[in-house]
Amino acid sequence: MNIERKDTEGEVTFIIMDELVSRNIPFLMDELNHFVRTEDRDAIIDLSYVRKIDSVSIASLIRIKNALAEDGRAMHLTNPNETVLRVLELAGLEKFLME
Repeated sequence: MNIERKDTEGEVTFIIMDELVSRNIPFLMDELNHFVRTEDRDAIIDLSYVRKIDSVSIASLIRIKNALAEDGRAMHLTNPNETVLRVLELAGLEKFLME
């Protein structure tokens, strides 16, 4: 899985360059769990290049968002295409994950 990272003073943007499907989740979770443990900034997950997302990926993103929230930090998704946004809407999670 290819993830680009852009750091600013208050946040880190993770640009996901592949599909967010179960086969890619171990690498993503390693990267994001490391971020949760070692950083004190918020996270932005940029979905500009993501064409597909599945339930395993959504559950993983919820876990990361909750872990950051426990530490007073935030995570939100940006730039989903229509297909990804529709999946999030059908799951009832677009507002939760994009805020």
